[in-house]
Amino acid sequence: MEKLALFEIDLSKVKLTIYNIKEGEHFTKCEELVERLDIDEDIREDELIKGPKIREVITMLGMFKKICEAEGVSRYLAVCSACVTNAKNYQTFVDECATAIGIEFRVMTPEQEINALYTATINTLDAPRGLIINISSNSTKLIHYNRRIVIESMSLPIGTNNFMGGEADLEKAAVAFKKMLATKAGFLANVDPEALIVLTGDSMAGFGMLSRKIGKYPLDVNHNYSVDRKSIDDVLKFLGTLDPVKQQKIKGVSSTSVTSILAGLHIAKAITSMAATQSLVLSDHMRSAGLLFHYALPFTVDRGVTDLLGYSLFSITESVGLKKKNCDQMYDLALTLFKQLKVMHKLPRGYARILRSASYLYHIGKKTGGDNWSKQNYNIILSLPLIGLSHKEIVLTAFVASCRKWEDFNLSEWVKYKDITTDEDLEALRKLANILAIAEALNIRAQDIVKDITCDILGDSVILKLITDLDTKAKRIDPNTAMIEIYYAKKYKNEFAKTFKKNLEIL
Repeated sequence: MEKLALFEIDLSKVKLTIYNIKEGEHFTKCEELVERLDIDEDIREDELIKGPKIREVITMLGMFKKICEAEGVSRYLAVCSACVTNAKNYQTFVDECATAIGIEFRVMTPEQEINALYTATINTLDAPRGLIINISSNSTKLIHYNRRIVIESMSLPIGTNNFMGGEADLEKAAVAFKKMLATKAGFLANVDPEALIVLTGDSMAGFGMLSRKIGKYPLDVNHNYSVDRKSIDDVLKFLGTLDPVKQQKIKGVSSTSVTSILAGLHIAKAITSMAATQSLVLSDHMRSAGLLFHYALPFTVDRGVTDLLGYSLFSITESVGLKKKNCDQMYDLALTLFKQLKVMHKLPRGYARILRSASYLYHIGKKTGGDNWSKQNYNIILSLPLIGLSHKEIVLTAFVASCRKWEDFNLSEWVKYKDITTDEDLEALRKLANILAIAEALNIRAQDIVKDITCDILGDSVILKLITDLDTKAKRIDPNTAMIEIYYAKKYKNEFAKTFKKNLEIL
């Protein structure tokens, strides 16, 4: 793997993101630094970026470059937002930045930014039909797509910094914005009611954080966080009840951010009111993710990632040093048990997704080097940048991967998620955890000893027959070959009996 640094210059900030990349396979973010510089303050005065601001940006870029060198970065990408062209001297500004750090900057067009946003969304969310709303400091981008085909898109020159447009208050600015939408974005009325509205941008991330706090949402994960129009009204009402002093005291939100969130919410409310769809979700993946998909996985220029969960699990496990072959073997055994025991566990097929994610992440706690690694899985998994899973599925994955035996189950943690889980999920959790624990035992040497499993359910007993060798003529059973695997799998016999109400025998 190599390290790649992405430099981004917007009118409100300068950003550095460092990624680990394996070209053609995956990339993972390992560091992000953002510095607010408000370049647009200069542009609003006389449409020029003045010398002091240019020097300030160059100084920050130089610091970023030194950090990259210390981190062993070998590749660089550098882009400027299309909004930078609002300055008459933007080319001089871009050239000076490039010369100062020895990296060529590409000034993106609105069309290129829309393409990057679209690529980021379809490769990180399971949403075949959608309306992407990206709200940045100086623009709002709309992308209507269906079955991975962009139907209509546009970039509006209004964002959180210039939303007021000379109006005295937010309500008047909102009225003016709606009038502009009515003349320029009539296609919003044609968005499929079943489509998913995807909200992205810094102000939307702030909105998500406040929405979770207000609703006492148990999982602090922004990506794929489902909201509705009432959520927008709730946060607007909450912020409206606070005076400026109290707004500044909101943990994790500055006074500048509050102003940005308020403007972003009015923009989002105006746009969503013109579409019939009711399903809204937040996304953390924006232009930078789209650029990296195009760079590290060139095929995404023409087609998207077909297996989001598989891609996510592969990129995470490889980045932390878990061997894909071993993860594959464990999942194959777990899935075989899941299928063989279907008449007993009676779980819907959808729970196999939990089994898959928990199988691949089952040993991630070992990478911390501490004791009780299976219990550490819980906190680690909840903090991973997983895509392809709902929030409930992430929670279930964390519990399944941390409960080798039911005595490991933490009830006080489980009750935190009572609003997003069910009693059926709890029952499924116990069954999946037992299946996975047995599968791990059957792969304890990670040498693909057990090739297949057959299962006989007889009265009050379940007999697992391990197949350790396959030839072209017949399956040959050799229990001595799997003596170690059988020994460790039998340690879960009592747990199996308590979970499935049948005795377990392994041959």
